[in-house]
Amino acid sequence: MQDLEGKVAVVTGAGSGIGEGIARAAAQAGMKVLVADIDIEKAQVVAADIGESAHAFEVDVSNLESVEAMRDAAVERFGAVHLLCNNAGVWIGALMHDADIKDWQYLINVNLYGVIHGVRAFLPLLVAQGEGHIVNTASMGGLISGPPEGLYTTTKFAIVGLSEALLMEVADKGVGVSVLCPGLVNTNLITQSFAVRPEAFDSGIDHQQPAPDVAAGIPPLAVGEQVIDAVRESGFYIITHDDYRDIIAGRHEGILDALDAHAKRYGSTSGRAM
Repeated sequence: MQDLEGKVAVVTGAGSGIGEGIARAAAQAGMKVLVADIDIEKAQVVAADIGESAHAFEVDVSNLESVEAMRDAAVERFGAVHLLCNNAGVWIGALMHDADIKDWQYLINVNLYGVIHGVRAFLPLLVAQGEGHIVNTASMGGLISGPPEGLYTTTKFAIVGLSEALLMEVADKGVGVSVLCPGLVNTNLITQSFAVRPEAFDSGIDHQQPAPDVAAGIPPLAVGEQVIDAVRESGFYIITHDDYRDIIAGRHEGILDALDAHAKRYGSTSGRAM
């Protein structure tokens, strides 16, 4: 989708952080933008600053009906949707051996179901019009993992897998797909994750695990600009940092080594049913 002028973008979690960066970059590219966030006041501030091409909308991505209402509002306001950025996400640092089920549920409801709900609500619309692009925000934690982010990376690995499958599913339908895997970005992700956490999913546990040093990260707008570049170029993986190359390479080398070891011990199993 090379020509973005006049097209419509819907961005969740756009009241701050990466979502705000994407919304601003989309507007700079000439797009109309629905700035969606669970914190409507933050969304309104961003939309007002962008100007007449933007509109704020309150959404809870963990709720399918709320996401469907967002879709309907975007179509009613702008007439169409061309770019969906399933970006809203939250973070908890916790070791799996002492994490409460509410910690798991909170992350899965927002990080994973937020993407699922976006795809469910918007994909039929994009396929029907034969044009569009979906960007799902995962994380570098969707490609590599380790404590104390096991819960978080579980959701982000799932988003990468979902996005890879979706790319193949819609390849012949005029819909592009990208998965955003940022490293450290200077956002309020940590504080906002606690601020918007519903009481029903508050475990009340202080896990006392170190949080990522987000203040040392790159600006959100820089990420947003990379997202827009990927949409224009139909790029799938959007990687914002090269710091993790050796770790990612090591992970994949370990998988390939396991395949080689299997073949050496058991011989080829090509073509056999799983």
